[in-house]
Amino acid sequence: MHDINDYFLDILNSIGEEVFWKDKNGVYLGCNKYSAELLGLKDPKDMIGKTDYDVFPKAVADRLRQHDKIVMETGRKIVFEEKVTASTGKKLIHLTSKSPLYDKKGNIIGIIGNATDITDRKKAEQLNIEKLQAEKEMAEKISNTVELISGNIAHEIRTPLSIISINVDRLQAELKKILFAHHNIEQTNKIKSFADNIKSAVKNGSSIITMLLTKLHGIFDVKHAGIELKPNSIKQSIDDAIKEYPFYKNENRLIVWSEQKNQDFIYLGDNLLTKHVLFNLIKNALRAIKEAKHGEIFISLDSDNKFNYLIFKDTATGIPAENLDSLFQQFNIKNKGSSGLGLAFCKMTMQSYGGDIICDSKKDEFTVFTLSFPKITDNEKDIAQ
Repeated sequence: MHDINDYFLDILNSIGEEVFWKDKNGVYLGCNKYSAELLGLKDPKDMIGKTDYDVFPKAVADRLRQHDKIVMETGRKIVFEEKVTASTGKKLIHLTSKSPLYDKKGNIIGIIGNATDITDRKKAEQLNIEKLQAEKEMAEKISNTVELISGNIAHEIRTPLSIISINVDRLQAELKKILFAHHNIEQTNKIKSFADNIKSAVKNGSSIITMLLTKLHGIFDVKHAGIELKPNSIKQSIDDAIKEYPFYKNENRLIVWSEQKNQDFIYLGDNLLTKHVLFNLIKNALRAIKEAKHGEIFISLDSDNKFNYLIFKDTATGIPAENLDSLFQQFNIKNKGSSGLGLAFCKMTMQSYGGDIICDSKKDEFTVFTLSFPKITDNEKDIAQ
């Protein structure tokens, strides 16, 4: 019997949590080594004969005794969390379980309990809660900011578009009078065609503003904002961006992009948003090239096991190392001429796709933006085709 008891105690001592048992009066009948060490005792036997009042403050002992009584009176197991101070002074959180202790006849003669240290788990949970709360507050802050500025953006952009449209109508009317007076029907028709093209461009620009602002409002929560991520060809998005960007003179010749040398891939996203991500990158690169008075823009595609990549590189001024960490922050205006919204918009767009955008740069040499797109299934590719 002695050997069996020793074997039983060895098992209890190997358990990395507290195990203890008491009689009906709250007197400890035994505990394992972990329990004894927590209370600053050298040997588990030193706990035998003590009560909670011998090792804990009265308020704590009263609470523990109340737990014991509930178990013995109801015959049911209870589980609860409790804050514990070890003999070393360390603050711990335990998940404690207490059950009735029976004799051979089935009579309740005390309680048996165990306690697991969940301090690290609770800290992790709290950090996660704080992180989620911080993310929620940030999302609300960004959303409120967008709400405030989007109306102003729309007004500031649409106002000159409206003025252009009105003055095109007036110019067209005045030129008609002049040309009709000279019976120049051919020139009249040409001017009408030019005017129609301008008005069409203004109308298209206004539509793009509306779509962008709508998507900008929703990009912070794609799943609930009605933005449907659809399969798109990255080559098509690049071609559209280069075709539609308002280059000045021969600026488009600064872009080195070869469809033949790059393998197309399909991504889940929004073609309009992707185009405007590229618009932002092109605009910033052209500004840097103008400032440096040299440089080119290189666009290429790559992939690994998990992601497809669009690499956008310019060989102009580069970005100072101290500015890289804040590059994608809202309202970053360290770069002359920057609104502070462009790259933050790019970051949010790419993250809404489940990807990201990162930057590497060396001052006076190059800037490289790497856009990552999660690879999609063959079924999703088939939908696009």
